[in-house]
Amino acid sequence: MAPLKLLQEIQVRSEGSVDAKDQWYMIAAVAMAAAGAGPDVAELYQMVTKGMSLPDEKHVQRRLKEAVLKTSILYGVPRSLQALLPLFATLKEEQIDHYGPRFVLVDDLMERQILTMFHLRTEALKNGETSAERRERGRRHFDTLWTPAAAQSNRDKNFKYQPDLYLLNLEAIYEQWLSEDTILNAVETQMCTTAALICSGSPQQAMWHTRGIVRHGGSIEMARFAQGIALDIGQAYGCKVDNVVKADYIDYDDRTPH
Repeated sequence: MAPLKLLQEIQVRSEGSVDAKDQWYMIAAVAMAAAGAGPDVAELYQMVTKGMSLPDEKHVQRRLKEAVLKTSILYGVPRSLQALLPLFATLKEEQIDHYGPRFVLVDDLMERQILTMFHLRTEALKNGETSAERRERGRRHFDTLWTPAAAQSNRDKNFKYQPDLYLLNLEAIYEQWLSEDTILNAVETQMCTTAALICSGSPQQAMWHTRGIVRHGGSIEMARFAQGIALDIGQAYGCKVDNVVKADYIDYDDRTPH
């Protein structure tokens, strides 16, 4: 059962900021999913959307689903499904937000097969973004997270030791998933990845992405905010969070590649 009192306290803490009001529930959801408490996300969603108009509810739903989907690459698809499927089960037909920025809906089977073959199943590409532009978007996202020189060192190291790791980690994940900003911008994405990594027991990677919040244009206060939610939820679900480097002690200018 979700720690509703804690979630209500987090919600109250976020009330003073317009941005935080639309971010806290996503950060909480991915923290819960990463902590292995995915089924409780449905309770979180019901709490957040109680009394909302249908358009406002779909706005929350879209952002929460995108946050869980994006961070599933960090803690695993099974845990993301443990969060998403119970949520889906609570939705009536008219409540479902069907939008997907990476998916092109086509009726013709042949056209669908062609789009799949050439990796053109994104709304952005349908609206004019080329494959080269998508690759550049993914590169910029990774360069900003690390700084260009450190990012290239990481790419070279991945490619040297395991080319397929380079393909999965540096191309597929960053081009198709993390850098896609139609629903969540880069700062929000980093806030969610930070929370997911804290609650999945990855303090080193959590530090990198906490630093990424600031490098992508967020503030140290936003980094503290994301960390605070993740630490609260991690502790509530028994996650090991003792080794997390707090936002105030991170060197945001560090250019060392991992």
